[in-house]
Amino acid sequence: MRFEYLIAARYLRSRRRERFVSLIAIISLVGVTIGVFALTVVLSVMSGFQEDLRNRLLSFNPHITVERTGPPAAGLDALRARIAALPGVVGVAPFIASQVMAVSTTSTGAPGFVSGGTLRGVIAEHNPVLVELDRTLTAGSLATLERPHPVTITVHGKPREVELPGAIIGKSLAFELGLRLGDPMVVISPASLGAGAGAPRLRRFVVGGFFYSGMYEFDSSLIFVALKDGAALLADDPQLESGLEVRVRDLFAAPAIGREIAGFAGPGFTVADWTQNNAALFAALKLEKFTYFLVLLLIVLVAAFNIVATLVMVVMERRKEIAIMRAMGARAGSIAAIFLAEGAALGVGGTALGVTAGFVASWAIGKYQLIHLPADLFMVSAVPVRLYTFNFLAVAIAAVILCLLGALYPALKARALSPVEVLRYE
Repeated sequence: MRFEYLIAARYLRSRRRERFVSLIAIISLVGVTIGVFALTVVLSVMSGFQEDLRNRLLSFNPHITVERTGPPAAGLDALRARIAALPGVVGVAPFIASQVMAVSTTSTGAPGFVSGGTLRGVIAEHNPVLVELDRTLTAGSLATLERPHPVTITVHGKPREVELPGAIIGKSLAFELGLRLGDPMVVISPASLGAGAGAPRLRRFVVGGFFYSGMYEFDSSLIFVALKDGAALLADDPQLESGLEVRVRDLFAAPAIGREIAGFAGPGFTVADWTQNNAALFAALKLEKFTYFLVLLLIVLVAAFNIVATLVMVVMERRKEIAIMRAMGARAGSIAAIFLAEGAALGVGGTALGVTAGFVASWAIGKYQLIHLPADLFMVSAVPVRLYTFNFLAVAIAAVILCLLGALYPALKARALSPVEVLRYE
């Protein structure tokens, strides 16, 4: 081992007349540990919230949307088959969507509560794009969309037996409309309510299932029906969105696959992936995470200043020893290396302790759900945590660099000491 490291280790050990300096070194070490600990835990929690929000958004939004921009194209089936053959694509399905009004009915057949929503017409049978919808169902099943359901409705005060298509709605929307499983509901196309547009287009459905995603935006607005039933209601709706929704195996491969689809889809289609549809939200989350990183890094910076103070005091205490080593032939660079090694030891030691404690704490918070949140105010009932190696490495590297930069000034001051001037007055 080089003598610089041996001397640096000796200077860090406490002796009776140097206990104050050693105490400051311990405080600096603890400061780095606390800063790194806080930074790693916060980044793990922020990553957890970011990933949880992304998964919830994509549970009902396709990874890639291929939307028609013109009149119905005859080659939609051929395009669907071509997209399904692309590497990385796990599912392709047609869809239609538009804004609608949902109306519940009373036992006498009169209109009850009214709420706006989004009607999505889908193919329920063997649809890989609806995997997340199937997982979030709290009642009913996707098969309810494909078959008619016998139900009794009241028309002009008289009960009547009819068969209605099924619909799956969010639990929040069901609560707002006062609907239970098996209740009829009326869906109206708002575009047909304009002046001079004639009779409004409406269609009755029966509630065949509820889903709960934890996203109020979805739970309070989405209405899933069979593709053929939705098309019958929204055929002439100018707000109608139709096309193909694509699900891919790797979320982050969606932009590249989307560009490939746009290359052969033609001018009659607009292709957008999930990063474009939610660009503002994910950019804000990324900026917020980076801001937290910079703010909490200030804690480590404060600890680095403590290291500066510690090493400056060590240099002042060791002036005579530094002069003797220089007189015995030690190079100026070796003197600087001693104090850089001290700063590195404090920085690496504090960083290692902080990263280890942060990893254990983050793992425990995620594993045992130690921090609970009110489910009615947040999307989750416990703080989500995601452990990414990159986060821990980034924190460790930044902390060590700050500590080394803090040790640079005392090292240069020790390097510049003149042995002649020091020994002259000793």
